[in-house]
Amino acid sequence: MNDRLIRVGITPTHGMTDEAIEFPPKGVGYRPLALAPKRFSLIRSPIKCYMLSYEEGQDDLIEAVLGPILTQKDWVYSLACFQEATAFSILGFPVPRSLRVAYITRLLASPNCRRLLFWSEAGRKTLVSYGHVSDRSVLAKSDVVYPAVRRVVDEDIRYRDRAVNVLFSGDFFRKGGVNVVDAFEQAQKHFPDIRLTLCCDEAIDFKTSNLPLRNEYLGKIKANPAIRLGRVSRRTMIDELLPDADVFLIPTYNEAFGFAILEAMAFGVPIVSTTHFAIPEMIDHGVSGYLVDTDRFDCETMFRGYMVNEIPEEFRTHVTRHVFDYLCRLLESASLRREIGTSALATARTKFSFDQRNSRMEAIFHAEAGRMA
Repeated sequence: MNDRLIRVGITPTHGMTDEAIEFPPKGVGYRPLALAPKRFSLIRSPIKCYMLSYEEGQDDLIEAVLGPILTQKDWVYSLACFQEATAFSILGFPVPRSLRVAYITRLLASPNCRRLLFWSEAGRKTLVSYGHVSDRSVLAKSDVVYPAVRRVVDEDIRYRDRAVNVLFSGDFFRKGGVNVVDAFEQAQKHFPDIRLTLCCDEAIDFKTSNLPLRNEYLGKIKANPAIRLGRVSRRTMIDELLPDADVFLIPTYNEAFGFAILEAMAFGVPIVSTTHFAIPEMIDHGVSGYLVDTDRFDCETMFRGYMVNEIPEEFRTHVTRHVFDYLCRLLESASLRREIGTSALATARTKFSFDQRNSRMEAIFHAEAGRMA
């Protein structure tokens, strides 16, 4: 069986999908799936390609990424957390969590759903902590397979004697952009030559119902000539911004995983983030990055639905103070930046390497293909 190419259809929903297709496990051929003709569905979800049907070819298996799918074929489901699996409404109207969990649990318990592959231990725990799933067949299918990030060539790993470029990307409020801007402006008083690049779009990444807060920070950003605002393509991020970054700040409040952190680690960029969810599985505080401890705050309650409309003052002050402290430590010491960045790079090249992930996925795909033979 191991000599036969296993054909795996994969849903095109995430940057990780493109990476997997380019670097498949040994003996596996990935094929991006095309959507089947659209049919009316009551289900609505913010998750891309959620509960859709795909044109089913001669694939041996299907790997669904992020969202569950509708298929008669055997499939494995790769997801960050159980909340993603249950993130749906009926025609835009809320559905009680218990009903959403029951519906998805029944789908995952079906015999053709072969595996639930969570991206972190924190993610797997949400089966019980969030879903209170007790179905033994579903629990038995769950496993952890860490995502992989491509190996960056050594020539793109750079450490300058003098740090100037600070980088942030993503949803501005949810990823801690308020704290980044405030900490950066404080750091400017000590390091006047530093620059901050915010890879955000004003129309898309500043989502909040708190218009005064939105206007306040857009005003700060536009008034500071050392801050550059604007989304860039993934290609520009990888080819230009990450190789040129000295520090990556992403003190996120709410995160299902944090793939942007892995991509920065692959370039050996020192990172300042938080202890939220799966991030401590990527970053060892004080060794491969710095983590602001947010565990004593109930971020899930404060920022429900991944929306940041109010930031409690105690929380805001706590995060900004530590981001400023860790940023200054990194800005003032070239040797520390190199030490922290080199450790992050080593983690990306081992724990989150394609060699590591593909070894796990190869075993899973061959086991499932062997079962069907």
